[in-house]
Amino acid sequence: MKPEEILAKHLDSIGTKEKRAAIKNQLIFSDVTIKVKGTASGVPGKTVMVSQENKNLWGLTTNTNDYSTDKFSYNGKDVKTNYIRPGVRSVLSGFIYSYPELLKEGLLGGTLLSSWSLLNTDERKPKLSFDGTKNIDGKETYVLSYSPKGASDLTIKMYFDTNSYQHVRTQYSRIIAARQGSTVDSSAGESSDRFSVVEDFSDYKDLGGLNLPSSYKLSYSYSSNAALQASRNANREIEWTFKVTNYSYNQPLDANTFDIDGK
Repeated sequence: MKPEEILAKHLDSIGTKEKRAAIKNQLIFSDVTIKVKGTASGVPGKTVMVSQENKNLWGLTTNTNDYSTDKFSYNGKDVKTNYIRPGVRSVLSGFIYSYPELLKEGLLGGTLLSSWSLLNTDERKPKLSFDGTKNIDGKETYVLSYSPKGASDLTIKMYFDTNSYQHVRTQYSRIIAARQGSTVDSSAGESSDRFSVVEDFSDYKDLGGLNLPSSYKLSYSYSSNAALQASRNANREIEWTFKVTNYSYNQPLDANTFDIDGK
């Protein structure tokens, strides 16, 4: 398969060319459950994703004091993330702050946002390469590697159902080599840091003429065997599970919709 073939059939799986062109902005509302691996229960919340052209905004709220509000956005020029406490970002906002291409390229959230990277490859000009097939939970998928024009430290792979060409997963990963210690013994105590973010999309439904996923799971994991990192409880796995509850298209948006307080 050529990447161009997969791309064309994927776009058709979302909706007709005319329907896609008619969508000027997109608002997706969801219930979300946030769960840290090893905890008994998750934290419920609400989220909204707003997108227009290449701009996007995410807003998340819960009833907990530690993680009551999370926001991050790309206003067409800058990526900004807010603090959940003075000077402290959430794990997700921190990852986006480190890798702003997730929002600049319209990657995060997939087709749930009208800023989805594959809707505008002519302008973004990413490098797409075909990496064969992979079975995911019993479903055969085509694998594409995605490299932004401006480069990225992340390895980005996208997965598409071989029958429907629906986007079922994006995986972002990075391995940071172990640091060189001042002595042989100290170097032996260092190890690589491994980051991974996986987005899974499922339960596709007709949402106002677009075929979009109604279930979305975002999984974050970070691990390190380094003693210092382990002592800071750096090894962690967190999941955000979204269930779409409502949607709206082509709404009048304030000019400052995608501008948030943050850095």
